[in-house]
Amino acid sequence: MTPLAARLFRMGDEQSQRALAASQFLECSALTSMALEMRRADPPGSGFSANARLPAPRTFIETAIRERRIAFACQERAADGRVTVNAIVEQNGRIAVAWQAAFQPGSDHVTFGEDTLPSDEKFASIHAGLLLVEKFLCLINQPGLIDRRTRDTDKRVLRLAAECGVGAPEAKWHQCHIRPGVHGAAPAGANATHREHQLHYVRKHLKPSLGPDRWIEGHWRGNADLGTYLKSYVGHPPRHDSVGSTGEQEG
Repeated sequence: MTPLAARLFRMGDEQSQRALAASQFLECSALTSMALEMRRADPPGSGFSANARLPAPRTFIETAIRERRIAFACQERAADGRVTVNAIVEQNGRIAVAWQAAFQPGSDHVTFGEDTLPSDEKFASIHAGLLLVEKFLCLINQPGLIDRRTRDTDKRVLRLAAECGVGAPEAKWHQCHIRPGVHGAAPAGANATHREHQLHYVRKHLKPSLGPDRWIEGHWRGNADLGTYLKSYVGHPPRHDSVGSTGEQEG
């Protein structure tokens, strides 16, 4: 289990332990900047990618954002493929579910775990979270792009599972990284002399020549050996020993 999942398992009741024990675990901190790039780049209203499928019926995606652990416990409904997401956050030493919602891959349909619709502000936050999950899944599912490195589950979790009679969770979990090499299909008309580019995101876009409202899914293309190009900047405080520093660095 990933770090936050292991703590949740040790603190949780039997129902949550059984749900966790049946999950596949992916630690995606190394993919977060790329997932955020994808979320920024894709056009508003373009919906959720049809490629955003779970690698297992229960999938637990964990990441670190601004030094805080955040996880998304996802489950796919067999009836219609809808992906239900529980957003889990750690704050002040406590772990809590921040929200629950679901999206339909290949559509713009969103449903909520609450009886009433959330406020506009909360809706925007939940929708942004669902889009982040979607981008993580698209990264994981793009052929050849992700390298999954196995890690051992906390032995305290395995011992607790045995003591409680809960089905043993997977002894290994996966830490996701970008696999070096050339990714994505070559541009049309490319030849052996075509200059290679860094790994970069090709945003989701309409292509009317293939039919009305036909979307081409966003994907990563380029040579990761040459680096990863993100079209965004991260602000940093100016260095006192550097006169005229802009305080910006390419992400």
